[in-house]
Amino acid sequence: MARAWWLIAALVLMPSILAWGESARIVSLYDVRRAEVPPVIDGQLDEACWQGQPVITNMVLRGEKTRVPAQVQTQTTIVYDEQALYVGIFMEEPNPAGLRKNLTKVNGDLWWDDSVEVYLETGCTHERYVKLMSTPLGTRGSWQTKITPFGVRMSEWGAGAEWTVAPFIGEAFWSLEFRIPWTDLEVTPPEPGTLWTFEIVRFRYAEGGGKHEYSSWNVGAVYSRPASFGNMMFSGTTSQMEEMFVESLKPVYGGEMRILGRHGELRYTDYATLRDQKAQAAAEAVEELEKRLETIANQMATETLQNLRDKLERLSGQIVELGKAKPGAATAEALDRALKDCQDVEWTVRYHELVTSLPAVE
Repeated sequence: MARAWWLIAALVLMPSILAWGESARIVSLYDVRRAEVPPVIDGQLDEACWQGQPVITNMVLRGEKTRVPAQVQTQTTIVYDEQALYVGIFMEEPNPAGLRKNLTKVNGDLWWDDSVEVYLETGCTHERYVKLMSTPLGTRGSWQTKITPFGVRMSEWGAGAEWTVAPFIGEAFWSLEFRIPWTDLEVTPPEPGTLWTFEIVRFRYAEGGGKHEYSSWNVGAVYSRPASFGNMMFSGTTSQMEEMFVESLKPVYGGEMRILGRHGELRYTDYATLRDQKAQAAAEAVEELEKRLETIANQMATETLQNLRDKLERLSGQIVELGKAKPGAATAEALDRALKDCQDVEWTVRYHELVTSLPAVE
């Protein structure tokens, strides 16, 4: 009985080497529009250029695996002109008197105060990005990071000399207004259709009593992984912005995406890439299962072993044919079923692996 108990626990807890039925990648999208007249950098966000623009409002709790909305929300708007990028951030705050605003050292550990981080990567290479940060006092912090081809992250404080920021504290909110010259980012004014990665992160301590809330635009956004950031498209006009966005992201993500655009959710599927990805995953799954099966063949009943071998052989043939099939929803669904069949085989293989490896308990 003890042996059976440990067997059940191991089956439940043991992670699978296979990835089954992954859903479409969720890609956040922001449409950056031109400003006819730039804002005055005073933190108040009352200029005409901020009105009528797309607004990021769906901030989520950091550290969660799904979209859990932050209790106290943050609204972000971005515009640009020939000289600079402008970021306006409005933070709801039911307790402005409780704002933690103690730090005054430039490039200090500002995340221990109520603060906001703005991450910018001028492209989708995920090799170089900058972080700009500020607090209710307007204390500035910045760093720039380069990621080597070997994945080593090299960071240094100080990113650009000319960017400015101004804070404002209101009755039930506080806000920040950034001006980031293109020269600080070492780029020229982006052309319509240019795609960058972008993330906004808020540290909130104003609740008091040791409570805090950290929120970001995207689920799983991590400062060391620009691939986890959201995306922004410089459109100049909004008529075909989402279509340009999809075309720009094809070589980056391929496969299948869910885009959270200003018109709601847009689903894009590159079925040819999706077919190839799923066929490769299924073929690798079958190959791995065949190897695992042979390592325990001597401990299995002959009939059970032959049934599993036959099933894997049939699956292998199906996957080869599906990998040549016409790309489309039907092919993708058939490959999903093949992956599910592989999962069923894996549970049987896993069971026999555990039976042969767990010691008997008297």
